[in-house]
Amino acid sequence: MAFRAAARPLRRLGARGAQVLAKHPRPVALAAGSLVAGGFAASTLSPARCDSALVDISSLTKVAKIDDVGLLPQPTNPKYKTALVQIYVDSQPFGGSDKSNSGHRYDSIPIANGMIASNMSCQLLHYVPSEHEKFFKVMEGFDAIIVRCNPGQINAAGGDQMKFDESMRALQKKGIQVWPSPDVMTNMGAKDALCKIANLAIGLPDTLAYYSKEALEEGFKKTMAFQPRVIKQ
Repeated sequence: MAFRAAARPLRRLGARGAQVLAKHPRPVALAAGSLVAGGFAASTLSPARCDSALVDISSLTKVAKIDDVGLLPQPTNPKYKTALVQIYVDSQPFGGSDKSNSGHRYDSIPIANGMIASNMSCQLLHYVPSEHEKFFKVMEGFDAIIVRCNPGQINAAGGDQMKFDESMRALQKKGIQVWPSPDVMTNMGAKDALCKIANLAIGLPDTLAYYSKEALEEGFKKTMAFQPRVIKQ
């Protein structure tokens, strides 16, 4: 959800704004006029040059039930190779409330297309816990990894979130960018994170968090009288 909302302010900010946003974590708003999320900047990457167009992912299970409809053609000579990692929870409808019937997150194709439009390849993958070792071996072929797994979904799919996070940290130590990193999610993953950046250039001063029923009733009614609000629990 945050990435869809972030697309609008990122376009307005342009390349310079994207570089600024890349330095800050990507939170989700609790109650705000609109959402702002951290962006990705190619300038933060420092990978080796690409020797082939795409990373070979044929050894991994393809989870998406429908082909990548809407995905732009991958660049033939990408500046960087990126992967967008998702998780499919078999016990939940569509693989999770963040998924469409394709098995992809609603925002996966638009995010990948944004990378492709910037001359970076972006391959859509699903993390399958039973393929953990093989999966992270394949990840070593990428320059950057976009992690789009909702909190709790890896454990719900039979995996181990801590094991997943440690493997992502190991990739970071090898110089591979991970967006967001496990440590960023730990420190800035709470939904009140936008309140902490409300007065920065990338924040909104009317972003508020409510910690009691009374505060919500009083504050939310006042802000609703001013303009429509986005609320997250």
